[in-house]
Amino acid sequence: MKIDCTIDGKALSLSINSNKPLSLILEEDIQNTSISSHCSGRMCGLCVVLMDGKAVLSCLVPAFEIRGKSIITFEGYAKTRNAKDIEKAYDLTHMRPCSSCYNSRTLIIESLLSSNLTSKEDIIREMEMLKCPCLEYKDIVKIVQAASEIRRKRHARRT
Repeated sequence: MKIDCTIDGKALSLSINSNKPLSLILEEDIQNTSISSHCSGRMCGLCVVLMDGKAVLSCLVPAFEIRGKSIITFEGYAKTRNAKDIEKAYDLTHMRPCSSCYNSRTLIIESLLSSNLTSKEDIIREMEMLKCPCLEYKDIVKIVQAASEIRRKRHARRT
């Protein structure tokens, strides 16, 4: 099946099996290194990508669902100004995800911020897709709130 999509800003036309998981497409067809090889479709949360701005588990997204979509992996996201806001929030709060979940947790935080979902309930609900216990929910809430404030100030300076 031929599927047209955008991955990390690059328009692609892929000839792939329609049921192939996005995580394998990224690993095998795109050679993207930001998806954790530990995932293997176990719904652990280590393969999060942004699909049209929303955090999703790439191991659960079949190829046919990415038709016409914009996919951002951590590899593409890390180069953006928004990534720096979240990095500053980690530094400001003195809390940082472990190396296993850093990429996924950062993309989930971006999804929350870009959707203006910064209530404690929203943060906890979205973070439940990631099974890594390296941070407590109260710490994640602090990080998201700090990142939201950093981003708000940055946008205010531009206007």
